[in-house]
Amino acid sequence: MVSYGQKMFTTTHAGDVMALEYSSYLNLNDVQLDTKSVTIDFTSVLDKPTIGFGMSYTNNSLDFVAYDRFHDYSAFEELHSIELFARYKKALRNNWDVNVTVAPYVSSTFNEAISSDDFILSYAGSFTKTWDKDGLKSSLKIGAGYGSLFGKPNFYPLLSYSKHVNDKLRYEIGMPVTGVFYKLNEQNSFDFKAEPESIYANNTSDFSMTNNEVVYNSELEFKALKLGLGYQFRFDDNWSTHFNMGYLLASELTLSENDNTIYDFDSKESLSLNIGISFNINKK
Repeated sequence: MVSYGQKMFTTTHAGDVMALEYSSYLNLNDVQLDTKSVTIDFTSVLDKPTIGFGMSYTNNSLDFVAYDRFHDYSAFEELHSIELFARYKKALRNNWDVNVTVAPYVSSTFNEAISSDDFILSYAGSFTKTWDKDGLKSSLKIGAGYGSLFGKPNFYPLLSYSKHVNDKLRYEIGMPVTGVFYKLNEQNSFDFKAEPESIYANNTSDFSMTNNEVVYNSELEFKALKLGLGYQFRFDDNWSTHFNMGYLLASELTLSENDNTIYDFDSKESLSLNIGISFNINKK
């Protein structure tokens, strides 16, 4: 599962799950990034309308060993994100749905006491139109959101068209996700997606720059476009696991203060590996 603060846009929700996930970015220009997360998601407490809620915790570990001889980046070696989210969905007329998600979260190094700069209020709203022809569904989503989907918190569009070509094949075109999804059988499925990857975390502790100037409120920002090939295997009605091998394009890893870049690690391209396991509570 992924952070709703970053990815409230997905049209492929797997609701009512508990999930563990591990990701590794193999080489962001000599910076190693490993991510571990746990998510508890209860999507359908009520059926009509649907009210969902959940929480997640993400730990990002960065290794700056190759840069230690130039400067001390230890303040940014451990990043933490704690998030609560609530989701509301209501059916409207003519097969339209309205979806609203609110996800406040803290994203920080936790090196000092938490400040207001560590808090981010992310949210998203959209309308979805669904068609059903001969048992094959298509949908159109239109909306917008606010969060750290593309790095520093900002507004972003939600616009996508999804269509089932047959019982096994579905494609989705839009912003922020474009992909192809293939279900081989009840146990095995594959996907190929283009989607954003991002991290944004605040650091309230002092950070000494190379000119001996001390900054007391800085941010780490990571953003990239990921092309990923994924595989999911269902053990039974409850348990499933997934793997993803990705290639990151146009990645950026920077430290900044008040929109002024302190240091650019010039991360460029990288390979990524993701593995996760989830428990589906409702056997959907």
